[in-house]
Amino acid sequence: MEQTSHRSSVLNRFRQHPRVRISAPFVCALSHSQSRRWLRSPGIDLGVVYDLSIRGARVSTEAEIRPGDEVTLRLRLPKQIKPAEIAVATVQWAKDQFFGLAFTELSPTAQNRVNKYVAIVSTTAA
Repeated sequence: MEQTSHRSSVLNRFRQHPRVRISAPFVCALSHSQSRRWLRSPGIDLGVVYDLSIRGARVSTEAEIRPGDEVTLRLRLPKQIKPAEIAVATVQWAKDQFFGLAFTELSPTAQNRVNKYVAIVSTTAA
């Protein structure tokens, strides 16, 4: 475990926005921003958030998404009453059932919720 936390802190030095590892991963809902099929409303899939920063997240999901896809994301952040709604997140990478998402459009309210959660987790982990 010491090796993992050391590696995370080294990687965070190179990130523009520090990422926090979620000790108790939480559920999120995601769907394609635009339907892939004509006259079909986008379905909602569930995922689990493992890492989070104010600009992105690492999630695990069985949703059919690929790098370059744009998804909407609803984060049920622990200890917050309302979810953070990410209007557009772009899939940056995929490996097995894990995906790196970059938040490209989020409201000031959603950004505030994510900032608050990341700040709390990063101070309790330190």
